[in-house]
Amino acid sequence: MGDQSLAEIAGNPDKEHATTAAYRVLYDGQCEVCQSCVSWLKALDQSKITCLPISAEVLSAVDSRLQMDECLRQLHVVTPGGEIHVGWDAVACLARLFPSTWLIGALGQRFPFRNAGRWLYGFVAKNRYSLSKCRGGACRVAKPEAVRRHAKLGAFWSCYTLGFFIRVPLVLWSGIRAAAQRTSIFARTYHERLDLLNGKLTILFLNGILPNTVPLLFGELFTTVLYDGIAIDPGSPKMRRSLARHLRQVKPRITKVVATHAHEEHVGNLNWLSGVTGAPIYVSEMTARFLTPFKKLPWVRATIIGQPPNLRQPYHLLGETIDTESGYLQVIPTPGHCDDHIALYDPKEKVLLAGDAFMGSYFATPNPDVDSRKWLLSLERLMKLDIDILVEGHGHIHTLRADIPDFPAVVIRQDPKVAIGQKLDYLRWLREQIEAGFQEGLPVRVIEASCFPWGRRTSWESCATDECIRLLSLGHFSRTELVRSFVRTDGDHLPIVYEVRISGGE
Repeated sequence: MGDQSLAEIAGNPDKEHATTAAYRVLYDGQCEVCQSCVSWLKALDQSKITCLPISAEVLSAVDSRLQMDECLRQLHVVTPGGEIHVGWDAVACLARLFPSTWLIGALGQRFPFRNAGRWLYGFVAKNRYSLSKCRGGACRVAKPEAVRRHAKLGAFWSCYTLGFFIRVPLVLWSGIRAAAQRTSIFARTYHERLDLLNGKLTILFLNGILPNTVPLLFGELFTTVLYDGIAIDPGSPKMRRSLARHLRQVKPRITKVVATHAHEEHVGNLNWLSGVTGAPIYVSEMTARFLTPFKKLPWVRATIIGQPPNLRQPYHLLGETIDTESGYLQVIPTPGHCDDHIALYDPKEKVLLAGDAFMGSYFATPNPDVDSRKWLLSLERLMKLDIDILVEGHGHIHTLRADIPDFPAVVIRQDPKVAIGQKLDYLRWLREQIEAGFQEGLPVRVIEASCFPWGRRTSWESCATDECIRLLSLGHFSRTELVRSFVRTDGDHLPIVYEVRISGGE
C-alpha cells in the first residue's frame, strides 16, 4: 500500500479498518530525512506498509493513543496488531520487515546497537526544529513559532543533504531507467510520422546529428505538426534534412506555415519551408518582432539546436483565427513559456495544438524567459476549452478518443483536461512555496530545495536528468530558473538573448 489521502483516512472509517493488515508509518511530510527513509520503504515493498504524513485528522483516525507532540518528535509505527513502536525501535521494527534490511533490524534490537541507535535517534529528535524548516510539513502547522525560532539554514542544508545521500541509489537507478526509456522512445520515433484523424493531423518526428542528443539525454522530442493544410513549428536549421525527407515521402498540401513562438527549435525553417512550398508565413506580432532580427543564442543552444536566420518578408500577422483547408483554428494567446506564445484550437474536432503551452505536468527546468505567473493564467484559459485531443509541441498526445491509435510513450491515454489540471495544481503549489520563501527572506537556492522535497517522487526521480540539463546548458535550463520564473518583474535583468522579451522588441 502507498500513501493515502486525508479524505481516505479520516473521512472513511472503513478505509481505516482496511489498512490494519499493514504497518502504518506516521512521518513528517516535510522532514527531508523522514521523506528519504519513506522513499526506501516504498521502494522495498509497498504491500506491507502504509506511509501517512502527520496531521491531527490522520492521527485520530489511525489510533486514539497517538499524540501530535510525540509524533512530531519521533517516528511512530503502528503494527497490524495495534502495537506502537517509537523512535529507533520503530526504525528497527520496519527494518525487520524486508529481507535486504532484516539484519539491521535484528541487530538494532540488541546491545550495543540498540543503545547506539537510541542515542543517535535521540540527538536528532532533540534538535528536531533546527534540522528542517518544515515549510509545508506538520511542524509548520503544529509548531510554526518553534520552527521559525530554531530553524537555521546550516541545519536545513545538513538535513536536506543527508536526505539526498540516503536516496542517492534510488536517484541513480531512476536516472538509468529513465535513460533507457528515453533511448527506447527515440528509437521508436526516429524518422517516424504519425497520421491521425484520417490524415487531418500528422506528427512528423524530426532528427539531426546534434539535435538528437536532446531526446536521448532529456527526452524532449522534436516535431513538426501538419494540421488540415497548415504546417506548425517547422524545426531548426539542423533538422532541415529530416523535415525535407518527410516532405518527400508524405507530399502534403501545405497552404500556410505557422510558428507558435520564437524559440529556435520551432522557427528555424520558417523561411525555407515557405520557399519550398510557396505557402505564406503566419506569426504573431510579438513573434515577428523577436525574429527581426533574431538575437544571438547562447553558444550551447546555437551549437546543438542551431541559430535561426532572421525572419524575411513577406509574412502575415496572425489574427483571432486562421483558415484551414476545411475550417478554421482559433488563435489563443498563451504567454508563460515565453511572452509571444500562442496555441491553436479547432472547436469542431476539439483539438488543441498547444505548442509549448503545455509541456507535461511536472516540467521543472525552464529557460530564463519563462514567466510562470502568466503561464498559470494561460492554463486557466485553456481549461475553459472543450478538449478531446491535446497535442504538445514536442510530440506527446493526450487523449481518450478511441479513433486515435496507440503509440507507446507518445499517445498518452489521459483526459487532456486532467493533464492540464495536474499542471495547474503543481504550479499553484510551487507559487505558494516560493512566495512563502521570499516572504521569509530565504535565499533562492533554499527556496529551490523546498520546492523539490525528497518525499515527492517527481523531485528525486527526475533529479539526475534535471541536474544534467543544468550542467550541459550552463544553467540556462534549471530548477533555479523555475523558482525565478515566479518572481520576475519587467525590470529584471536577463541574459541579452532574452532582453527582447521584456522590452517587447523595442
